[in-house]
Amino acid sequence: MLTTKVKAERFRAMRRRNYRASLKLEGFELDALSVTEQASEVTLTEEALIAKLKKAYAR
Repeated sequence: MLTTKVKAERFRAMRRRNYRASLKLEGFELDALSVTEQASEVTLTEEALIAKLKKAYAR
């Protein structure tokens, strides 16, 4: 049985994948994020992650 913490981590990871997929469908280049940046996103809060993505993908 999964703990609440594990469930929350899985949900955040799924939400990140879905957001990246939606950006990709809209035509944004996702190769700008390096693997190290993606790994560090796990520790960011949701607000900080959204702000970072908006800055990276601003037109």
